[in-house]
Amino acid sequence: MSVADSQVRVKVYFLEDGSNWADRGTGEPNRAILDCVVQRGEVYQQQECTSQIAEFENATNEHALDRSPTAREAILPPPTLNSLGEIDRLIGEASQSLFQRDRLVAFILKDTYLSQLQSVHETCEDLEATEELHIMYSIARRIVSLNDSSIFEHIARDENIIGFIGMLEYSPKHPVEQGAYRDFLRSGSRYKEAVPIRDTATESKIHQNFRLQYLKDVVLPGILDEGTIPAISALIFYNNAQIASYLQNNESLLKDLFETLHESSDAEKKRNVVLFVRQLSAMTKTLPAVYRVSLYRTLSQHGLFYVFEYALQEADQSLQVAAADVLLSVLEQDRALVRSYALAQIRQDREGATLFGLIIRGSKRAIGSEIQLLCCELLRILLDTMPPPADAFDMASIGPGSQASSEPDDFLAMFYEHYVYSTMECLLKVTAKDVETLGARDKRSAFYLFLCELLSSMMRFHGYRARSFITSSGVFDRVCLFLSAKHSFLKLAALRFFRVCINLQDDVYNKYLTGNHLLAPVVELLASIYPRDNLLTSACRDLLTAVASNRVPSLLTYLLGAHSKTLERIPCVLEVLRVAYNRHLESLEQIKNGGMATPTVDT
Repeated sequence: MSVADSQVRVKVYFLEDGSNWADRGTGEPNRAILDCVVQRGEVYQQQECTSQIAEFENATNEHALDRSPTAREAILPPPTLNSLGEIDRLIGEASQSLFQRDRLVAFILKDTYLSQLQSVHETCEDLEATEELHIMYSIARRIVSLNDSSIFEHIARDENIIGFIGMLEYSPKHPVEQGAYRDFLRSGSRYKEAVPIRDTATESKIHQNFRLQYLKDVVLPGILDEGTIPAISALIFYNNAQIASYLQNNESLLKDLFETLHESSDAEKKRNVVLFVRQLSAMTKTLPAVYRVSLYRTLSQHGLFYVFEYALQEADQSLQVAAADVLLSVLEQDRALVRSYALAQIRQDREGATLFGLIIRGSKRAIGSEIQLLCCELLRILLDTMPPPADAFDMASIGPGSQASSEPDDFLAMFYEHYVYSTMECLLKVTAKDVETLGARDKRSAFYLFLCELLSSMMRFHGYRARSFITSSGVFDRVCLFLSAKHSFLKLAALRFFRVCINLQDDVYNKYLTGNHLLAPVVELLASIYPRDNLLTSACRDLLTAVASNRVPSLLTYLLGAHSKTLERIPCVLEVLRVAYNRHLESLEQIKNGGMATPTVDT
């Protein structure tokens, strides 16, 4: 409906005494009984048809604004010491109406109003006018509360940010030291270019995001509720996407960036390259997975993995952490890319340390440090070959890097041929005395726990390669030592390792268990703590009950033969094992007599 056609006959009711609706009749072309402006934000309804009213409201919106007497007037008075209270009040009132709020946002963006406010703020500081400074804080707070991305973008401009953030330093309840926010943002030392950004728009977005992030993380949390944060986060997200796209598609910039590591002798420049890559990785964490995978693959073509190799060999642990953190992000998105690189290094027989070797070395140094923990996590993800869920992100659809279905198997072949003994070195060297002396605060305990869990995962998912290593290296015996550790979590880790082994129902493992009497310490442990009811007791009973449920003849015979006297102290477990063994004998008898044994499940 056009504005020219906007006159419609309607029936008008008037609310009398707050409860009764009085009929005022129907309007006629020459007789108006009601004349008002259709306001945006108000709800209008036409009986049995609401769409025409909605169209009318939208169509007449601009017409109503044009003929409104206040539409041509300034929304806020010019900032002066005397008008601050009025400005604060008007902004507060405007924020209550969607229409007025939009007009206020447009007014602030159109004029140099923030610059005018900043000039008055400087005057207030010179005069030490505390009351006025508190009012200006309220004004700034109300402007932020408009929760408009255009306002935040306007605030973050070079000409506005310092003055505006200075206004937020004067909270009546939680004031900060004068100039604290401004001094932080003025410091140019926080912005370092690892490589020149020659695009002005991109460089502007980088500065803008730094300021917005500071507002979001430092300035605003104590001022506003969480409802304001999404608008800033959305603007940061948009800028991040633009910045990352520019960097990814700038071939010359990436070439200059990664060549610095090879050609420059300046350690500080090399350090800045590593930190630049870390910042880029952190910046893209909120972007869609498909984009991050594409970015990492582009970076890998220009020398991303050399960044990791360089940083992990540096003495500066903060640089090692930065590189490991980025590598972890790459692994979480595209582990095939990292595995392919590790395979290529072995196949090319390159001199010097390999990336995988550096990760293993990092997992064993400075036990308990941040870099050691990161390297352990890198190892865990690299060796995790469990198939992804059916709805997992399909990396093969992106491009090269994960197209070969044999990649996980090739990687495991490389690992067990070149790296498995190095990975498990600390576990293979552990002695009974080492376990006995592990104190409550000994950082080695957590590392041994990690190795036990990693070994359990290897046994479960790596098939014959893991079986060959476990049964030939003596590592099983080392795990058994933890059954006598002071810490219960180490005992439980060892029991979980046994439980994985039992559940596999592998004849080689079963023979290894019985032949080396590896179940003896489990039985002794349960006998020593029975009948106490705790997690350790439950884990031991669960393990031995699993032997009964699986009805493995060799294990049942071994337990009931070699450990019958010890098991008599645990009657409930002994009975379960005997029942399972007798049923096994009954099955054999049925088979011998030409019948068919009916499989049953013990509970």
